[in-house]
Amino acid sequence: MYTYLKKPMPCEPVFKQSDYFLVILTDARHLDYTSNLSFFKTVAKHPDDACKHGDVGHTWIYLQGIKNNERIYLEGGYSGESGRLQARYFDGIMNYIDFGYANPTSEELESPRYEDNPAKYLWETQYDGFFQWGPGFHRPTYAAKVDISAEQFGRIWTFINNFYYREYSIINSQCSSFAAQVASIAGLKLNCEVHIPIDAEMKIGGQNLHFWTDPTYALLTVSSPDMIERSLMEAVREGRAEYALEWYQKAYPEAWKTRSKRWRKNITRFPARLARYLLIIS
Repeated sequence: MYTYLKKPMPCEPVFKQSDYFLVILTDARHLDYTSNLSFFKTVAKHPDDACKHGDVGHTWIYLQGIKNNERIYLEGGYSGESGRLQARYFDGIMNYIDFGYANPTSEELESPRYEDNPAKYLWETQYDGFFQWGPGFHRPTYAAKVDISAEQFGRIWTFINNFYYREYSIINSQCSSFAAQVASIAGLKLNCEVHIPIDAEMKIGGQNLHFWTDPTYALLTVSSPDMIERSLMEAVREGRAEYALEWYQKAYPEAWKTRSKRWRKNITRFPARLARYLLIIS
C-alpha cells in the first residue's frame, strides 16, 4: 500500500512565501492495516525504524496570515486520549478482555465479567481532547503548502478557535480528520480514511483474545496520518499543493535535533501488556 513512496516527486521542491498560506504536516508511521494483528504489531514496533514508542503518527497544521495589520502564525493540531479521564483505546479493549469493563472500578476488578465485544471500545468517545500547540513531539515525514485568500484565512482561524475539542474520537474526530477539515476550507481535498479489518479472535503470545461477537465491529474506519501523507504527495505531484517539508526543516531545525529527548517525555499510547504479546511473535 506504500508504493506511492517510490514514485518520483517534482525535481525541485518549491516553496514560495505568500501573505496567506496553510501547511499540512504529517508524521506517517507506515503501519500495516491489513488486519488487526498486523496493525497491532506495526504499532508495537514501527516498520520504518523499529522504534517501540507505540504511537500511530500525527497530523497537524501551520497557518500564516495577516491579522490587524500584523503577520501571525499558528502551528498545532488536535490531540487527546491522554488516559487521565478514561482508559486509552487499546487499554480499554484489554480491560474489556481481562475484566469485562473498559474502565473498571476497584469493585469491578474484584468481580470481573465477560464482555462479548471488547472491540466496541474503539467506537467510544474520549472526553479529554484539546488543541495541541506545535508538533506535539512529532517530526513530519511530509508537508505540503497551499496559498489561501484572506477570506479563507479568516474562516480557518474561526474554525480552529470555535472547534469543540473536548470530544475526541478515533473514528470521527481526531488529528487527521481535523487537518483534513482545515485543508478543505483551503480548497485542498485530502483522502484520509483507511479501513482496518478486525478479526473476531486472535492468538497472541499463546493467549486466545476475543474481540467481538457482533459483526458490527468487524471493520474499523479511521482517518490516518499515513493516508494524509499519500494524499499530500498526490496533491504535490498534481500541482494542487507545494512541497513544504524542506522549508519546515530549515525554519524549525530544533524539531529535528530534539526528537529523541521529546519522545522520551511523550506518553506511550500502546499498552505494554499487549506490546509484549506481539513482540514475542515478531
